[in-house]
Amino acid sequence: MALVNSKGTVFQIEISTVLTAVGALTEVSSSGAEVLTWDSTTLDGAVGRTYNPNGYSEPGSKSISGFYDPVLANHTVIRDLLTTPVQTGCAIVYADAATTTETFEIAGASWDVTAGMDDGLRFSSTLKQTGLSTYA
Repeated sequence: MALVNSKGTVFQIEISTVLTAVGALTEVSSSGAEVLTWDSTTLDGAVGRTYNPNGYSEPGSKSISGFYDPVLANHTVIRDLLTTPVQTGCAIVYADAATTTETFEIAGASWDVTAGMDDGLRFSSTLKQTGLSTYA
């Protein structure tokens, strides 16, 4: 198994139909993806609960954070999703030998900015994914 460095991982967001790298990031993460299930436990069943997949998957969300530039187009496009919500294409290009690319759509966003002593201006955003990712 190869160990893959995080350095070189790129998060991209669609700007005018072109996937564009979001600069100055310090973290990219995925969370909450899961196969949805229904409880199939019966009163006369064994001690352990049982579950069956219901045929759907929850795509979860992506989170990004980094240093914030209030006039940088690839930062403002995310911030502007709050005032003009629109489904937007995104991708994560991993820094593995194959440059694996995860492509997906987002349907919602949160936006936080922090100005702290002894630190640069920072932002964080959680992006609600719609549909499942594809990998190439």
